[in-house]
Amino acid sequence: MRRLALLLAGGALWLLLAAAPALADNGPHHQGASPITDGCSGCHRAHTGQNPGLLTNAQTSLCFTCHGTTGTGATTDVQDGVQYAPITTSQVTTTTRTGSGTTYAGALRGGGFDKAVIDSSLTGAGSTGANAGKVGSLTQFALTTSKHSVDLAGTAWGAGDISSTADAGASVTLTCASCHDPHGNGRYRVLKPTPDNAYTGAYTGITPSQSFMSNVNIGDVSAYVYTTTDYWHPEDSNSTGSTSYIANVSAWCASCHTRYLAGATSGSNASGDAIFSYRHTTTGNSFAGNASTAPTCVQCHVAHGSNAAVGTNSAAVPLPGSSAARGANSSLLRIDNRGVCQKCHHK
Repeated sequence: MRRLALLLAGGALWLLLAAAPALADNGPHHQGASPITDGCSGCHRAHTGQNPGLLTNAQTSLCFTCHGTTGTGATTDVQDGVQYAPITTSQVTTTTRTGSGTTYAGALRGGGFDKAVIDSSLTGAGSTGANAGKVGSLTQFALTTSKHSVDLAGTAWGAGDISSTADAGASVTLTCASCHDPHGNGRYRVLKPTPDNAYTGAYTGITPSQSFMSNVNIGDVSAYVYTTTDYWHPEDSNSTGSTSYIANVSAWCASCHTRYLAGATSGSNASGDAIFSYRHTTTGNSFAGNASTAPTCVQCHVAHGSNAAVGTNSAAVPLPGSSAARGANSSLLRIDNRGVCQKCHHK
């Protein structure tokens, strides 16, 4: 009986420890000091869940109840691409919002899915054609012209091995949790080490190797700064300390967009792929001032959505593997009319 009691006590302790949520990046996810809280019921139902994962609502819609245009459970509004100032400081329960959404604390680094406040014009960027100034933020929302699709099937451009047969990439359906861990994981922006839709093939003909692109550890930061005053600077604020973000972000993006990962000589050496043949380098590991010595994916693109305008020439260029013009799709770029090119390649 004594041995049985010890086993039961040990089992109960293990269950308590296993039930404790992983709290990182304040998410979700943070429900107070106690590891056992009522917070779980905000998203889950043990026996009457209406969606996979025992969720009370469709996953992206559920995220937007806090992180959306009308959400009141978080200050970060990823639909509009802004952060609002909290009314309470101990635990955010509501946020300051005004009718048209022109009052906000700052512009989110990743833009927004429906709207964004990126001052994407070269004039607004404080540049006269040279690599000077910055890409600031707007005081009014602008509709996005491109975004990572959520809950809708889209093409993971470049997913797959180098191929002499034309293949633009796999069709995938993303949710917020495809990239982020909603319970927290101690990593930068609670990003998953490997996104849910990561390519799982052989990575034939792709360098660096698969090991470089899977299970990427982008280190966490000591202070969370979600906003930016300069969209030309892709790294987290200097106040957060050093992270491994710049060194690893392209590898993380390439978990899905495998053939977009390219080294310094890829612009003059064909890859052998029917579509993604000559490619701009994306394997940078540094960013100095306003000029990157080795660009990364996020040097030119935002993660969620951009309001950048598309010029006539760019609108006529088809998407990969297509003959149809891309139209108003800005490809998540940070500056109008492919102005990101001029920020580095100027006279």
